[in-house]
Amino acid sequence: MNEQQRVMQIFQAYREVNQAFFQVMAKVAQKHGLTPLQLIVLRILKEFPDIKLMELSDKLNLGNSTTSGIVDRMVKAGIITRERTESDRRAMTLKLSDKGTTLWEESNDMRLMLLRPLLGLSEEDQQQFHRIQTEILTILKTIKGDVLHD
Repeated sequence: MNEQQRVMQIFQAYREVNQAFFQVMAKVAQKHGLTPLQLIVLRILKEFPDIKLMELSDKLNLGNSTTSGIVDRMVKAGIITRERTESDRRAMTLKLSDKGTTLWEESNDMRLMLLRPLLGLSEEDQQQFHRIQTEILTILKTIKGDVLHD
C-alpha cells in the first residue's frame, strides 16, 4: 500500500466512525424532538450551567448569530432559559429549564444504551484506541497550527 492509500485509509476509517456516531446522535435527537445540534447544546448547558452566549458559541465552534438563533428556538420551546446576571444586568446566562434537564437525562440515557455495545471492546483495545487517537489528534493539531501560520 502506498503513502496516499495509507493516509486515505486512516481518513476514511475516521470518517465512517464519525458518521456512525452522528447517526446515533441524530436518532436520539429525533426521538426527543431535537436536532443533533440542540442535543449538543443540552450537553454543554448541563456541563456548564450559567454559560454566556459567546462561551456557548466558542464551544460549538459557531458564530454568535447562528448560536443566538439556536438558543432563541430552544428558549421558545421552553428547553432553556436566559437570565440576566447579577453583576452585569446587560449580560445574559443560559441554563437548562426543568423540561431541558428532563430532555437531557432521557436523551443521554438513550444514547448510552445505544452505545453500550462499545463496551464489548476489551480494555486493552480501548487503551490502544485512545493512545492512537491521541497521537492522531496531536499530529492533526500540529498540521492545523502549521497551516494557520503559513
